[in-house]
Amino acid sequence: MLAAMPSENSRRLELFRLVLVLIDRGSRDIPHPLTLHFNDVLHQARILSDDPDTLSPEVTPQAVQLASDMLVYRGLRDALQGVESIGDVSPAVAHKVLQNLEPRLAPAD
Repeated sequence: MLAAMPSENSRRLELFRLVLVLIDRGSRDIPHPLTLHFNDVLHQARILSDDPDTLSPEVTPQAVQLASDMLVYRGLRDALQGVESIGDVSPAVAHKVLQNLEPRLAPAD
């Protein structure tokens, strides 16, 4: 039963992950607030993963978690290669990122 509970990582990145799940399932009609959140988290995480000294109170916890995961999981870094914003995320890219977002868990579908 405990194995079925979402991990702390997936809870922290739940809105970022939700966008990826929606795109993976074929939806391109992502609500604007989710689009902004996705882009902000991705942008902040990229800056932080490139230079951890840029950490400041303005950086969201989600961006810190994603940056940390990008540094730890090579597959996640590779899956996000070339993704600068939500417009760069195709269903195939979303699927690959989801598979690598938390490699210790089985896929959502």
